Amino acid sequence: MIKRARFACAFGTLCAIVGVVAASAAQQSSTTPAAAPDVRTLGPQVGSRVPDFRLPDQHGQDRTLESLMGPRGLMLVFFRSADWCPYCKTQLAELETRVADLKKNGMGLAAVSYDPVPVLADFAGRRRITFPLLSDAGSVVIKRYGILNVTVPESSRQAYGIPFPGTFIVNPRGIVTSRFFERAYQERQSLGSLLVRLGNNINVPATRISSPQLEIRSYATDRTVAPGTHFALVLDMTPGPRMHVYAPGVTGYKPIALTIQPQAGLLITDPQYPKAEDYFFKPLNEHVAVYQRPFRIVQEVTMDPSPSGQAALRNVSTVTIAGTLAYQACDDKICFTPQATPLSWTVNLRALDSERATPVSSR
Repeated sequence: MIKRARFACAFGTLCAIVGVVAASAAQQSSTTPAAAPDVRTLGPQVGSRVPDFRLPDQHGQDRTLESLMGPRGLMLVFFRSADWCPYCKTQLAELETRVADLKKNGMGLAAVSYDPVPVLADFAGRRRITFPLLSDAGSVVIKRYGILNVTVPESSRQAYGIPFPGTFIVNPRGIVTSRFFERAYQERQSLGSLLVRLGNNINVPATRISSPQLEIRSYATDRTVAPGTHFALVLDMTPGPRMHVYAPGVTGYKPIALTIQPQAGLLITDPQYPKAEDYFFKPLNEHVAVYQRPFRIVQEVTMDPSPSGQAALRNVSTVTIAGTLAYQACDDKICFTPQATPLSWTVNLRALDSERATPVSSR
C-alpha cells in the first residue's frame, strides 16, 4: 500500500453552480472542467485492441501503428507536451537512454502528444531523441484512445487537448498486454522499471552478495532519476542447491522480508514478492510456502515531486537508499542462522527539464 497522499490530476476543478438560470448554467458548463476520472479505467484495457492511426513524427514522416511495431510489439507512450511540461521532457530523455534495452527485448517505442511537429523537432534536436515523437494535432488520436484530459477547459489555449499521461504495451496484433497510468501527472514510470515489471532483464551495474545458502544480485533500474521518477530496486535471488527460504505470510518460520529505510524526498511502496511454491516437509507432514528456485523481489520507489519532497532534495546530486533483507535459509535437514543483510543503492539526481521550445509554440 502506498504510504502517502496522491496528487490531484490538476488543470482546474469542478465548480458546482447552484441556483442560476439555465442559460448561465449552460455557459458555465462550456468553460468549467469536469471532475478528474480514475485514469485506470480510461482508454483501451488489457485484452482489447488499440485504434490504428497515421501521425507525423518529429521529421514530418507519417507513422502508423504497424510501422512502429517491433517483433514483440510496441510501447506507446502518451505525454502532455515536449514544450512546457518538465515531467514529460524528463521522461522522454530517460526513454532515449533505454532504446537499446527495449530493442533487445523486441519492442518498438513511440510517444504521442498534441504538440505540432516543429515543437517535437526542436525538442528532439536539443535532447537527441531518436525514437518517434508523434504529433497528434487536434488531439484526434488522443480522443480516439479515450484518454483526453477532461479536467482541462476548452478555454485553456495552452493545455486543452492534452492526454492523461500513460503507457500502453501492445503485442504485434495491437492487443494491449499491459498498461501503466499514474494518478499523479508528476509521476512517471521509468522504462527500466517497466521492463523489470514485465519480467525482462536490463543492462545495469549490480552488486552481488554470495553465500552457500543464497546468492543475491541487487541493483536499481535507473542510475539517474529526477523528481517524479518512479523506478525500482531489484533483488534477483538464487537459493543454493536443495535450499529454500520461506515466503512472506508464513507462520512458525522466519519469512523473507525486504525493508527500506524511510527518508525525506523518497516515496516508498510495499515490496512486491513473487508467487511462492508449495514445499512439503515430510518429517512434519506439513506444506509451507517457500522459494527454492531463482526469484525476484521488486521494491518500487518514487522521488517525491511534491514541494516538500523537492525541498528535501534541493542541492543534492546523489541519493543513497538503505535497506535490509532478512531471511532464513533451510534445506531438508537444517535451518541455518537467520540473516539480516544490509543493502544500499545510490542514484544520481538531476533537475527537471524546463527548457522551452524555440520558438515557443503558439498554442
